[in-house]
Amino acid sequence: MSPLNTVSVITLALVAIFGVATAQAQFGGMPQGTFDDYERPAVPDYTDRSAWAALPDQQDAADLAPDGTSIPEAQAMAQVDVFYLHPTTYRGAENWNQDIAMGDVNEWTDISVMARQASAFNGCCKIYAPRYRQATIAAMGAKDDSGTRAYGLAYEDVLAAWRHYTETWNEGRPFIIASHSQGTFHAIRLLEEEIDGTPWADKMVAAYIIGIGINEGKFGRSLNSVTLCTGATDTNCVISWNTFARDGDAAPGVARLKAMYRERYGTSDGDEIACWNPVSATLDGGNVPAAENLGALPGAAALGDLPALTQGFGAGCRDGSLYTDQPMTDDFKLVLFAGGNLHMHDFDLFYENIRTNAVARTEAFLAKQ
Repeated sequence: MSPLNTVSVITLALVAIFGVATAQAQFGGMPQGTFDDYERPAVPDYTDRSAWAALPDQQDAADLAPDGTSIPEAQAMAQVDVFYLHPTTYRGAENWNQDIAMGDVNEWTDISVMARQASAFNGCCKIYAPRYRQATIAAMGAKDDSGTRAYGLAYEDVLAAWRHYTETWNEGRPFIIASHSQGTFHAIRLLEEEIDGTPWADKMVAAYIIGIGINEGKFGRSLNSVTLCTGATDTNCVISWNTFARDGDAAPGVARLKAMYRERYGTSDGDEIACWNPVSATLDGGNVPAAENLGALPGAAALGDLPALTQGFGAGCRDGSLYTDQPMTDDFKLVLFAGGNLHMHDFDLFYENIRTNAVARTEAFLAKQ
């Protein structure tokens, strides 16, 4: 698939998750001109530390760990790295892509997802997280190719950051790819074009690419040396889920993702969506009770320390999506999209299980070396 077609799939699949109305109404409007009507933001210089939201030897939001976790922050001693790609945090309409010098957007990125997503990996790994000229949330609803081109520009930065990381800091160390939402689309492309079928695939502990469905048939087609994780300590493999409230309905989005798969590969064979259950730590894991949830991260994005972990909820995979009990208190400050979509909480609701699994998986990888 050509780069242009790849990012076209990104645009369509984001619409499958959210719907155009979210982009245009809930998150602040659409740029008034086309992609070419706006000056491109300055290209990030990844030799400059300010182009990184998290680095293991600097103090940043990815260093946080909530009270109640059984796993302390351990980047200084970690033998494995994480390359983390954040979701869309730019909601402006002044351009199709964020200028990474925008301090307000960077602050929101740090307190919302560096603190509440990337930090889940600081018990196992050193965290490298680039800032990049992410596409604005409205890009998914563009009526021309502006959205597609905005995602393409964002990926240029992701690729440049990845190459800087591998050439400058990796030094042959094992690594995890971690991502959410827009970051996950870029991560899938990175897996397909830069990791699969190369020596990097053997160094990849796992890819936690969350928030966008991945079809099972992609493995063996556009991914050949990387597999789906099926057990808690499998390595060189991929983990993916999308979260819905127990009474939600993921079917419309799943149907669109399957249709895009059939269009790309010319078959419905393998169009099923993979669902990793982070509570049971199994692929297509059936419903498990709240007792197996090791701790959820309540509250909302804010400056300062993370809130203490609280008891989490049970969850189970069904027809390619993860369904969970919906918190009934205000403690979780839920953002609920159409169909009971808990996309904004794919990490929050299973925080300690993710943290624990990342440690178990890295230990299993290192034991085999």
